[in-house]
Amino acid sequence: MADENDSKLPKRIVRTITLTAEDLSLLDGIERIISKTGQRIKTDSKLIRAAIAVAHSSLHDEAYDLMEVADKVVKEDGRTQSRLLAKMLEKG
Repeated sequence: MADENDSKLPKRIVRTITLTAEDLSLLDGIERIISKTGQRIKTDSKLIRAAIAVAHSSLHDEAYDLMEVADKVVKEDGRTQSRLLAKMLEKG
């Protein structure tokens, strides 16, 4: 069953980026704001993916819903999917 779920996840590409202390501080601030909406985005890569989605929409004058962006980023994360699947199997 895990193989079937893995095939639905977007392809992951590892890329090294350099962030400043200010960048990390901004990421922490984004996490705090998103957490207030009820969404939990705990890793920097998830936050960066959310920021990219928002920036893309902003640059193209497209409307975006922060809750939708956060929800999509969390659902597409392979580790999050694995934990959710494990919890469902435990209950089930």
